[in-house]
Amino acid sequence: EKSWPKALRISLYFIALFWAFMGVGMVCDQFMAAIEEITSSEKVVWMEVHTGARRGFHVKTWNATIANLSLMALGSSAPEILLSATELVFNDCFAGKLGPSTIVGSAAFNL
Repeated sequence: EKSWPKALRISLYFIALFWAFMGVGMVCDQFMAAIEEITSSEKVVWMEVHTGARRGFHVKTWNATIANLSLMALGSSAPEILLSATELVFNDCFAGKLGPSTIVGSAAFNL
């Protein structure tokens, strides 16, 4: 590839970069739609009202704040968790230098 013209290499680099960003954007859209689907689930709670009649109320299953914080933290740490798991698999189940360091380092941003 070093024998290729510089303009061609630059063009291919930016095409690949654009393609990677589009892929990340699509994955993020799917992830956010999944979080919205999970956190918008409701259940019916039957309660007795004034006259003794029972009435069903729709109550959200998840506390939106807690759900969004925990799911976003999991989603933003997914690359580090997968990196650590991959390193464990290819390192005969011994932690290498990369995996634990990336998880500990990224945990500071999730607080």
